[in-house]
Amino acid sequence: MKKLAVLLSVFVLFGLFGVAFASAATVAVDLAHGENDKYLAGDVIDRDTNETLAHGIVKTITDVKWAYFGDPAAADTLGIPHLGDKITADALKGVDMLIIGQPSSPFEPDEIQAIAEWFKQGGKVLWIAGDSDYGSGVQVQETVNALLDQLGIGHLRLDLCSVEDPVSNAGAGYRVVGIVNPDPNTPDASMITQGFKHGGKVLYHGPGVVAYVDDQGNWHTLTDNIPENVYRIVKTSKDGTIVENNDPPANAYMAGDTGVFPLLAVEFVKLDNGKQSLLIVSGESPYGDYEPTWAPKYHGVPLDGPTFVTNFIHWALKEASKVEEKPTETTTEKPTETEKPTETGTSAPATTSKTCGPAVLVGLALIPLLLRKRK
Repeated sequence: MKKLAVLLSVFVLFGLFGVAFASAATVAVDLAHGENDKYLAGDVIDRDTNETLAHGIVKTITDVKWAYFGDPAAADTLGIPHLGDKITADALKGVDMLIIGQPSSPFEPDEIQAIAEWFKQGGKVLWIAGDSDYGSGVQVQETVNALLDQLGIGHLRLDLCSVEDPVSNAGAGYRVVGIVNPDPNTPDASMITQGFKHGGKVLYHGPGVVAYVDDQGNWHTLTDNIPENVYRIVKTSKDGTIVENNDPPANAYMAGDTGVFPLLAVEFVKLDNGKQSLLIVSGESPYGDYEPTWAPKYHGVPLDGPTFVTNFIHWALKEASKVEEKPTETTTEKPTETEKPTETGTSAPATTSKTCGPAVLVGLALIPLLLRKRK
């Protein structure tokens, strides 16, 4: 019995030891195409009291690994690894989620190819955030839609207009206070909305509105007849209003339209290899911009920005890691190198757990020593 207890202890010990080798997901942010790093590393300071309202994103969401593309000189300030001056296939190899927050300069063809091939591997999250059509936001909208068109990996787009809300705002209609209200059929929606203290209110300062393009290139609103595998996550109140600030005119929405409009939507892109990747398009960025979605308070309005962004990143990583269940076949043959059993992840959404082969081997090697009689 003692020997059996020892053996069980060895396997439990080294099973836990193997789990300890689990690797956290890597989230990369793009700062190489005109984006800025507001609230990425720096704290959020109250303008009136000079009080620290929240830490930056990378100091708050610590269960993922952060990295960035852009100026290497920013590495010391950001405190996260630098992946390169531009996006490359090699640099994306270890990345699980890429956030592109309001790009204003175009992506090079090799960058677009690298992102598309990375995304099509499956298990990836690509979050592209845009802006309204006010001022320099026109250039951001053009860059975002050009990137989405050239990637050829989804149907979500940012329409060429703005959305305001005369009721749900932070003192002005363009300072939209969006509501985190996932569509009823959104998978694991409770992960997104947990822990809110302010009703899921989040800032979308001067946002654009998300639309949909079908396979024939026709634009559609995301207010009725939502396509399969598309889920609206953040919306205006019922008083949302479409506004045109600059040419060209919008493709799907019309100036003066009122109702509930999507500020952030997700498309689950099913891939041929049985996996899926997530495409996220939003009319505002979680970092950068004049006042990002991360804001915990704005013009006296308390917000759930940090909680939402944290929840949403965890949720997206978890959903992307899911694969379609296929019927299992009974076999007595030993799996080949390309037929290894599927690894099982833990419940932690930002972590991929794997059984550590070396740890098990070490445990097996110790068994004879533990069974040896005392001299």
